[in-house]
Amino acid sequence: MPTTARARPTLLTRPASERHTGQVGVKRLQARGFTLGEMLVVVAILAIIAGVSVPWLSSNDPQKLSVASEETANILRFALSEAKRTGGYVLVDGKSAAGQLRLYNSNSSAQLNSVINDPLTKGASILNVKDSAFSQGVNLTPKFMWGSNGYPQLLIGPGLSQLQVFNGSPTNKGQLQANSGVLLSYGSQSVMVSINEVTGLVTVP
Repeated sequence: MPTTARARPTLLTRPASERHTGQVGVKRLQARGFTLGEMLVVVAILAIIAGVSVPWLSSNDPQKLSVASEETANILRFALSEAKRTGGYVLVDGKSAAGQLRLYNSNSSAQLNSVINDPLTKGASILNVKDSAFSQGVNLTPKFMWGSNGYPQLLIGPGLSQLQVFNGSPTNKGQLQANSGVLLSYGSQSVMVSINEVTGLVTVP
């Protein structure tokens, strides 16, 4: 008696229970993705980290201090050169406007006579590093030393004949002493632009 070959079951002829079981197995092999809620949590965490780290990095940018140091050194050197060139008194004033340095033609009592103009800008010689585009946020503190204290004004005598410390006219504290200069600070960093008490040499660290 001839035998009849059994047809091999196909996906369509398999029982429904078998077909569904195979589909579930395929789904289990697929990689599991992130839910919308999980993605929002990750984004929130990254935003918090950025909010903390960016201000810290910007507040420790050494380039701003470098720019401020050069600008401070330049205005001190210009004051010295003007006293030598004109043979008159030049006052480096850090008292009348906090956080700034201004140059004035003066006298032996450190009076504010007339502003000295910047030869490049033709405007008043005023250094304001805190609001400058390239040194914004840097704090400037004059420390022209006499005794153990730093004062905000330096009077440069005719031809660099004297360097006198003042705290407003006519309060002459005396001859400039060692460790004098202008302190610049930004975030956790600070530098001192120094001026030699004898020669007037200005140095940048």
